[in-house]
Amino acid sequence: MTTRPPGAAPAAALSLALLVGLGSAPSAGRATEQEMLWWTTHGLAKVRPRDQPQPPGKIELQAARNEFEPFQLVLRAGRRPIEGVDVEVTDLVGPGSARIASTNATVYLQRYLPVRTPSSAEGGTGEWPDALVPRVDTYAGERRRAFPVTLEPGRNQPVWIDLYVPRSAAPGEYRGEAVVRVRGEQRIAAPIELRVLPFELPSTSSLANSYGFSGLSAVRQHRGSYTSDRDVLELTRVYTTALLRHRISTHGGSMTPPDWSASKNKVTLRWTGYEREVEPFLEGTVFGEDDPLPGARATSIDVRTPPSLPDEESKVRYWREWVRHFEQRGWLDRLFLYLWDEPERDAHYAQVLELGRLARRAAPELQVLLTEQLAPPLAEVVDIWVTLVNCIEPRARYDYCEETVARSAYRSLERSGRRLWWYQSCASHGCNVVGGDAFTGWPSLVIDVDPVANRVLPWLAFLYGVEGELYYNTVEAYNLEGSPWDGLLAHGGNGDGTLFYPGTPERVGGRTHIPIESLRLKLVREGLEDYEYLALLARRGDAELARREVARFADSVYRWDRRPEALLAARRRLAELLSARHDAGQGATR
Repeated sequence: MTTRPPGAAPAAALSLALLVGLGSAPSAGRATEQEMLWWTTHGLAKVRPRDQPQPPGKIELQAARNEFEPFQLVLRAGRRPIEGVDVEVTDLVGPGSARIASTNATVYLQRYLPVRTPSSAEGGTGEWPDALVPRVDTYAGERRRAFPVTLEPGRNQPVWIDLYVPRSAAPGEYRGEAVVRVRGEQRIAAPIELRVLPFELPSTSSLANSYGFSGLSAVRQHRGSYTSDRDVLELTRVYTTALLRHRISTHGGSMTPPDWSASKNKVTLRWTGYEREVEPFLEGTVFGEDDPLPGARATSIDVRTPPSLPDEESKVRYWREWVRHFEQRGWLDRLFLYLWDEPERDAHYAQVLELGRLARRAAPELQVLLTEQLAPPLAEVVDIWVTLVNCIEPRARYDYCEETVARSAYRSLERSGRRLWWYQSCASHGCNVVGGDAFTGWPSLVIDVDPVANRVLPWLAFLYGVEGELYYNTVEAYNLEGSPWDGLLAHGGNGDGTLFYPGTPERVGGRTHIPIESLRLKLVREGLEDYEYLALLARRGDAELARREVARFADSVYRWDRRPEALLAARRRLAELLSARHDAGQGATR
């Protein structure tokens, strides 16, 4: 395995010279009549404004059915600005004149975010690509103010294109074009070649997950302040939809629990309003058969406990009602109680134990989740241990963890039905201090880090046998002063806890408010789709073979090959293995 040594060129720069899709080299060129440079690259590149141009060429992709596959088209003006530039994707035509309609492609204009303080020793100042403004959004179907765009001389303008392969697509080779027009006149037709693989990915993530979201925070940025419960619920719906479209489940939501009342011996819950918010995500009705990820369901959901419950007995009865209702609806296996967040041993353990015992008394079936490494004093009350990814194996000079607990220590608990999840945090980049070498090499969701770092965690989850992933927030910067569009620095990391930008009509056009997705959110989705390839092999009885493929480029949570081509080569080998097994008729393909 090769990792980038200190001082080597970052992967964001190297990736422009890497393979596109299946491995054709990006090619270089000039549309001389418009003095326009253009080239293509894969989704594991962060194209900076002044990166050197590369040769133009065709886009070569491969994807399973029910999978998204991204690529990037980079445009750059020569000696003078070029106004009125627009980008579209044609239908892709495949075997027997089969078609993947152009409506399955979403074109995004990438916006640069100014980074003034590096997140870590791996980070850097300047402009980094992150916000993805859609040409036509996938929520309201409105044309937004992304295109036409003006290209500035000597400055790159990357375009992100998501291509979704429908479940109905026949396997085989498809061809189409990414078309660039200037004031309505076609100037570039970049060839697209897509190989549809003979297997299908499930719509619901095989890796359980829960990412935080607050509808109240969203209203603050979209509306300026709290306006109404209706606005909170509407923004919660569209953001939760956005996350599920990226194979991510949420906790928090509108933050509103079911209506309830308490008497001396009884707690009564009225579920109508609450279920209006969550039911489509738990029942799999958010996306229809003609949508991407049809039938996708949330993999987890949290109990919302009102702080105004009058006493412990009321809390016990309240939790029992949650378990009773969720069992009736068939949702109980996904329900968890978020017991405490990062408790300190001396300050909090006694309270955590007391609260956990209360939950056990209320309903032993209720899964209790705790963000903490394995702690024997709390073992009796915890069902889902969520350890920091940084605290699962020791590392020299890394002293952030109160205690490092090896993966093997959780095995006996798992045999009794307990589960292991993990999470990443500012512990990966050093929190409010730009750390030294010990704060390098970790999976991370900050902007100014190698793109593989944003995508690698599901691969490591498979390697370590971790069942789920938690992330504390997706709109953290919405709570800060100023606009997320001007900076996402929180807890010492650029983008720490924030995977969206507020898409107000004033900012992005249209009439409705939408979430603007980040490049990092796309990379999280890509990692979860990578995990589906590994899980498919495991379900066929080839789990050890799948682990060996991960181990080719990763042997530790902080030692993995940072070059995009290493991950893409592993992904390609997994596709070949799954395709060969399908062709040999070995078992199910989804």
